Amino acid sequence: MKALKVLLIGIGALLAALIVIPLTILAGLFVWLKLTEESDEDDMELDDTI
Repeated sequence: MKALKVLLIGIGALLAALIVIPLTILAGLFVWLKLTEESDEDDMELDDTI
């Protein structure tokens, strides 16, 4: 019975990791995209004034 409990906890932790890790990566990419998008707009404004 104890082995079954440990197995279920391990499977639950694995499923949680499979959900949390990709969401964290996507959130980081989204923030990176927003930060680089603003700097790209600044570069475009500088190009327009030349």
